[in-house]
Amino acid sequence: MQKLNSKLLVQEFRSNLLELEFYGYVIFCDKNKNIKTYGNTENHLFFHRSCSKPLQASLMCLFNTDKYFDFTDEEIAVCCASHTGTPVHTELVNNILRKINLSVDDLQCPAIEPLSSEEQKKFDTYSKLHNNCSGKHALMLAICRQNSWDIKNYLDKNHPLQIAVYEQIKSLCETKYDMPYTPDGCGAPNWATTLEDFSKGFYNLFFDEKYSRLKHAYMKNPFVSGGDNRLDSQIMQLNTKLAVKVGAGGLCYVSNTETNEVLGFKIVDANMQARSIAVIETLMLAGWIDKNSIDKKLLNNSINNFVKTETGEIVGKYELCEEAKKQISQMF
Repeated sequence: MQKLNSKLLVQEFRSNLLELEFYGYVIFCDKNKNIKTYGNTENHLFFHRSCSKPLQASLMCLFNTDKYFDFTDEEIAVCCASHTGTPVHTELVNNILRKINLSVDDLQCPAIEPLSSEEQKKFDTYSKLHNNCSGKHALMLAICRQNSWDIKNYLDKNHPLQIAVYEQIKSLCETKYDMPYTPDGCGAPNWATTLEDFSKGFYNLFFDEKYSRLKHAYMKNPFVSGGDNRLDSQIMQLNTKLAVKVGAGGLCYVSNTETNEVLGFKIVDANMQARSIAVIETLMLAGWIDKNSIDKKLLNNSINNFVKTETGEIVGKYELCEEAKKQISQMF
């Protein structure tokens, strides 16, 4: 069994004692697609999980699906999103289904509780629209309708849609190998590459004019692209030049559309708070977020680095470890 040769990224101190440590990788792809890593990935393959949604959605640009169905920017954004299931999100997905003359019943993602805790309180039973992947599924159905492909088995990895998605991701990531497959949580095919190759995928997607409609729609609508208290939405509000997508398994990828550079993150135990600390503090080290000239409240909510008791007393904090700070700073 292959082991992950990750490196220490984040430490949790409680009452000045080191209590927890979190390991992972940081990938930096510069404007010339030269790649540096913190942590030796040894070309290990990782599934993309929801980080792949913008890459999956980019198929829309090849078929001009957005123009064919007259999608708005907000509708395009929700197709790329791991959304929180608010009325804003569910209505946008419903709009897409109406435009393609289909219904909620045609979605093959499961009906699960929304990511928004506030929305969870409003319902005893949940709709497929609440699924954080419902926008992705709606776009998949739209591309099928446009091409007269069968919609009943659109999640089959051998379906023409999923073959086209596979080839698109393979092209964007510049892979020379067959990408391993797994069904993602929502049932859609999900593929694996190295973290380095996936950074090329974000580079080739967000820095190519061919995909400019998707890029602008995604970045102009940070709430639609995620929701309240979602790391990707928060970062895109902190710097409107950044395109950010989080994924399960401790993943986060950030494209800087001003410098044409990409940062990728993988926390191996998938701890979400450790991921937030690693991402935000690295972005500040890189100068992609200016801690002296941004919304302090939003930054503090995003970094969320305090350890608190149930009464709210602060008893410790999470920090990017000193060795990580030193080595990551030298990557830029």
